[in-house]
Amino acid sequence: MWFTAGMALVAAAVVVAGWQVAARSAVDGVRIVYDARPTACEGAKVSLDPPSPSDSFTGENGFAWDEDFYSPVIEVVPGMTCVLRLHVVNDGWSDVEVHSILLPGMDESSNSLVRPTFVNPNGQTRLADTEDGAVFAIEGMPVPAGTRQSFAVILEMNEEDADAFSPCTGSMPRSPEATVSALGVERTVPSPVDAGIWYYAGSRDCD
Repeated sequence: MWFTAGMALVAAAVVVAGWQVAARSAVDGVRIVYDARPTACEGAKVSLDPPSPSDSFTGENGFAWDEDFYSPVIEVVPGMTCVLRLHVVNDGWSDVEVHSILLPGMDESSNSLVRPTFVNPNGQTRLADTEDGAVFAIEGMPVPAGTRQSFAVILEMNEEDADAFSPCTGSMPRSPEATVSALGVERTVPSPVDAGIWYYAGSRDCD
């Protein structure tokens, strides 16, 4: 009897462990990517940093060594509306759900040139800020295995904090993160480390 009960407990433990491994592999298959034009603005200029390839970094093959490290630059001005687009890609074997989009450095307690107003689709509800970010609820949007779901973060100038930035200064907060879940396991997916976007106070022509 004791032997049978023990075997049942071992079998249950194996099932639970297998479930956890399967769930973890499902959420680990999710990543965030950006396309060639992740930002678009009405009423503001979007450029690149650096603005053009540098001859001093050109290799023998004629290609600039730094060509893969360009970052979009938004010249933040009053009245602008910008869209930051990201794609949650599910390369895993199971469907996942997106529960929230986190925007680091854009919480109410941080000085920021821009403020997010909502996230399309489904992110109309702003949750309580975390210690370092604004959070928008996505209400469990499914992303089937082998597909992707695009999100657009709507940004406006944060006029309350604009005075903290002098002309020709700016910041590059960490890029958005997505919270996803599968089979009861949740994971926060970061953006690629080289996916930063500069937010610049007014024009970059400061000479």
